[in-house]
Amino acid sequence: MGIRENRISRIFNAKTGKAVVIPVDHGIMMGAIDGLKDPVKILIRLIQAEIDATLMSFGLAKHTKDLFDKKGAPSRILTSDFILSSNIPGNFGDVLGYSLISTVEQAVKLGFDAVKVLLMWGIDEKILMDNIRSIGELVRECDKWEMPIMIEPLLMGKNVPRNAEVIEHACRIAVELGADILKVPYTGDKESFARIVSNSHVPVVILGGPKMDSVRDVLQTAKDSIDTGGKGIVFGRNVWQYPDMDKLLMALKDIVHGGEDVNTVIGRYDLK
Repeated sequence: MGIRENRISRIFNAKTGKAVVIPVDHGIMMGAIDGLKDPVKILIRLIQAEIDATLMSFGLAKHTKDLFDKKGAPSRILTSDFILSSNIPGNFGDVLGYSLISTVEQAVKLGFDAVKVLLMWGIDEKILMDNIRSIGELVRECDKWEMPIMIEPLLMGKNVPRNAEVIEHACRIAVELGADILKVPYTGDKESFARIVSNSHVPVVILGGPKMDSVRDVLQTAKDSIDTGGKGIVFGRNVWQYPDMDKLLMALKDIVHGGEDVNTVIGRYDLK
């Protein structure tokens, strides 16, 4: 097993080949977001819950390195880019600018197992080309350091259709750009998501995105993706904004690693 493959293997559970990834990188663009106002406190709870991996920014990683020095600590994926959506912290609007903010060398020095970058569709063409050029630069650096890259295709513009076909196109382009892992929106149906998994030839994990309507929706989305070949979930707001995060994490682990059905875990952990 090469260095890149070894790093990828640390992200996914050795027994199941799947991963429960809970990101805490939202503060880099969203500031002091509800549920993550103290990211260190949340990280401690996530580590205690034995998640497989987390996504974080370089700044938070510097201050929490000791938490991950222990045997069995979750794998870490470095969020490497930044979207400017307002000139006022905490406000959000259209994408105004884009930049890489972290290097692969920083990821290597702090012991990360992958880096993550966004691929944003539907935004201003100049900013989109900045985004694509940045991905190319990062992929080349990843090759030098044998560092896996997770690419996250996002449909962000107001005029971009949010349907399975467009997500499929976005995923294919991400793979062509060099993705070792895809972090993607769930397409909404098993048939189209199964095509992405089958045709991508890299591990596919789903993102959680904005808050879902119910805990059942969170669990069912995870279940459907796993049933059709997905390799895991990357759920942030839908986990640490939930009133009983620890119970929800146990339910998600049972689904992702144990193949449990939604009704069973809802009853087992008394989720509302």
